[in-house]
Amino acid sequence: MHLTRIALTDFRTFSRLELDLPGRLLVLVGDNAQGKTTLLEAIYYMATFTSLQAGSDRQLINFAAAEEKQAVARLVAVFSKSGSSHRLEVRLIQENGGNGGSRLRKQILLDGVTRPAHEVVGFFSAVIFLPQMTRIIDGAPDERRRYLNLALSQAVPGYAKTLADYTQVVTQRNALLKQLGERGGDPDQLAYWDELLTDRGAFLILHRIRAIQELERLSARIHSRLTHSTE
Repeated sequence: MHLTRIALTDFRTFSRLELDLPGRLLVLVGDNAQGKTTLLEAIYYMATFTSLQAGSDRQLINFAAAEEKQAVARLVAVFSKSGSSHRLEVRLIQENGGNGGSRLRKQILLDGVTRPAHEVVGFFSAVIFLPQMTRIIDGAPDERRRYLNLALSQAVPGYAKTLADYTQVVTQRNALLKQLGERGGDPDQLAYWDELLTDRGAFLILHRIRAIQELERLSARIHSRLTHSTE
């Protein structure tokens, strides 16, 4: 896969950027706060539709544009994959109401066709490493789960959809548990959600185990080279 062009509009510090990328190693050089990390973040965002830097998508919209009645952050990637050229576009649309409230919509288009995120994730792939990603090692368990989820969503067909289903099932099951605790009812209703939870959870756990085993194998090989171990 080769990213050939990227265009950003009202994304983070960029009001507008259009950049053609060469088919070789590219080094970004510049002073602090010039947008180097933001450009990398934009590329990774189009692969996963989530940001490792921002707490919410609202924070990705340029602060000046965010004051408009309808603010739109737009990311476009043109890339070649398996001999074909593709165009991926992400729009973050924030509609500001008169009472100070706002609503954010995320629109994803692949080759001009609107698609849900779980169908597109993994079609355009990217890997990123930032200094704060050391939290994967010394941070809380949810940091490691998030890292695995982002990586596996790109690598394993159906993982992103299953993860979304699992999250929804947990929400529905918890709501039912609360209802049963407060108002009573038939606890056998939980059987349906338990079955879905087990099915979706088993899929996620299986691929997480396989990923960890593969990482262990690769890490052992690299460790052996670094330490010149003969074991």
